[in-house]
Amino acid sequence: MPGKTSDIYHAYAPFYDGSGQIRFAVLFANYLLGDILPRHPVAGWRALDLACGTGTLAIILADAGWSVTGVDRSPAMIAIARSRAQSVDAAVRPQFIEADMRWLWRETMHARHTEALRRGSFDMVTCTYDSLNYMLTEEDLAACFSTAAEALASEGLFVADMNTRHFLEYDWGEVEIIEQPGFIQVNRSHFDPLTACSTMRLIGFVGDDDSGYERFEEIHIERAYPPETVAALIAAAGLTVEAVYDCFTTQPISERTQRIAWVARKR
Repeated sequence: MPGKTSDIYHAYAPFYDGSGQIRFAVLFANYLLGDILPRHPVAGWRALDLACGTGTLAIILADAGWSVTGVDRSPAMIAIARSRAQSVDAAVRPQFIEADMRWLWRETMHARHTEALRRGSFDMVTCTYDSLNYMLTEEDLAACFSTAAEALASEGLFVADMNTRHFLEYDWGEVEIIEQPGFIQVNRSHFDPLTACSTMRLIGFVGDDDSGYERFEEIHIERAYPPETVAALIAAAGLTVEAVYDCFTTQPISERTQRIAWVARKR
């Protein structure tokens, strides 16, 4: 996903969906289409999915009638998204572009991307599944919000989610093991209260008992931000916060909220 260093989501990309990550995109798509948009409608049907990963959310939106462009920094994830999109009817097939969501137009000046990433042309911008938590400085987080604001048309909607400090510090387990045919994944996590960062060491083993296993390792770091800081950065980007939900509900956040859904509009 964009904003994440180039050495992650590379070896792991082929196993990303199979390890259960695809479930979140499906849940969020249902939440977006069933709860968020009915309460926060937009006029058009053009969407930009920042940190699109393997393209699940973009493809679901396309099936629902949206014209979608997905952006991700990881070449491996974009390759999978493009491959999966071939199963979608050409008339509504999402377009996937490799780029960093912090500096979108700086990196996508190629002529063939001009129309797909035209400033001020999107009715909705999404950024989901921890992607903003991978922004480890306020400057990087602010850059993502600025990208969303630049992309949106007037009255367009920005919808994003972020893990809370409570989740990273107390609810995210220290050890997780995921097994599937041909792949074993071991996650070990540690939260640093001084930096509000959770560091996960992901170790993958690819192969089988007969031919042996090949090992790879990735380090994933996520930072939690106070809601007040996030709200201020969104406002500074020129967006107006319309709602702050306990994610997957339309209820207000609490001290034990694990994930926050942010809904903001470009006025």
